[in-house]
Amino acid sequence: MPTGFFLTGTIFLYNEPHRFGGIRMQCNECNKELGNQLDNEHLYACCGLTLQEYALRHHLPLDLLLHADQVNQQDDAASYIKPNNSSNQQVQDVLAGLYMADAIKKQGDFTFITLGIRRLEQLLWYQQALQVIGFQFKQEYFYENESHRVLARNSIKVPTSFLPPRIVNSSDESFLQQIAVLIGHIGELHTGYLFIDFPNTNDAQRVESELANKYQIRLAPLDVSEHEKGQLMRCETLEDTSRLISLLSEYLQDIPNACERFFEQHEEAIVVKELVFDSAHFITDHPDKCVNLHGGRYAMNVKVKDHIDPLTGFVLDYGYLKRIAKEKIVNVLDHHNLNYVAAELSWRSSTELLNIFIWEKLIEYLPGLTELQIYETSQSHCTYVGPSLDELQKKGQSALLRYFVSDELGKSKLRYILSQSSQRRLKIIG
Repeated sequence: MPTGFFLTGTIFLYNEPHRFGGIRMQCNECNKELGNQLDNEHLYACCGLTLQEYALRHHLPLDLLLHADQVNQQDDAASYIKPNNSSNQQVQDVLAGLYMADAIKKQGDFTFITLGIRRLEQLLWYQQALQVIGFQFKQEYFYENESHRVLARNSIKVPTSFLPPRIVNSSDESFLQQIAVLIGHIGELHTGYLFIDFPNTNDAQRVESELANKYQIRLAPLDVSEHEKGQLMRCETLEDTSRLISLLSEYLQDIPNACERFFEQHEEAIVVKELVFDSAHFITDHPDKCVNLHGGRYAMNVKVKDHIDPLTGFVLDYGYLKRIAKEKIVNVLDHHNLNYVAAELSWRSSTELLNIFIWEKLIEYLPGLTELQIYETSQSHCTYVGPSLDELQKKGQSALLRYFVSDELGKSKLRYILSQSSQRRLKIIG
């Protein structure tokens, strides 16, 4: 067993010989005794794992596996050898897809693409496609001041001077490969709907146009992107998602990890986010005190049910859930009179109708929305389960919200009475 000591029931392993007089480590995979440090070279030969994967498998912190000279090391661009091979169509298409995903970053002398350890296979697939232009896989370790621990970064890197000019091939085959790489990198499935948050609006518009014109697949633009100059897109319907995934199936199944997300189903879970907003309202034509303007703090529980994403371990990112709920609901309702926020609430801003109103705003962005709860007071709340996005698209807005915004209002045959009454009053006055 590796040498260590116990602290509150946990084994801490040290590999710093200057502290403990030359402690030797033992690999838990092959049981081979090593020198004073464990490195990737041994693990690649022993079991094919990276050091970070080894640490996760044996639930050990990287801090206790790494020697000081393995942390915060600067990579040297001069150590990279520029290949004689020129870029080919696959290289151009993979790079084009990654450029659209804003996955290609530059720092110092290097251009790199990084992914988390759970998506290492996908990163190695990129490496296999791009090694002809000099990309190399690196797992680098650095001390993070904010978290006070050693972290790992997995990337494929190349000196920026090696990188070929950006070329976007326009053939149908190239377009599909580029879109598959894009979707494999940043696409997410939520209850059967594909979401793509394009970092660049121009790319979003080009892809939307190409898919609509050539393949009759529709993307719906949504107005809450994580990127300052980006555009969030969602396949408009379940059928559009199904047709797009089918169209790209051959390409997506070739990309490791991406195929897990789009062709496998895992356990379901429900996540809940609570948000609050302060609003005032009154109830029109109500005999009790609620006819008067009054206000308070509303608490809203948003519940989303979906399959757990195998690449993130989440149903969806809480940051996304919070951003959508705040921008579409909280920022609209907070410190406002609910009766004047929208025509749908002007007559009755009850928690019942407020639930329906909020549901129809959120479901476009959260197709896994399964339940809404709104507390007007700690003793009074309303729970609502509304239609799915597919049902809402087919049936339209709730009839309970449409009455005062309907084009039919004022067109009944009985309205002639109002006209006659008005004419009689005019005659009498005259």
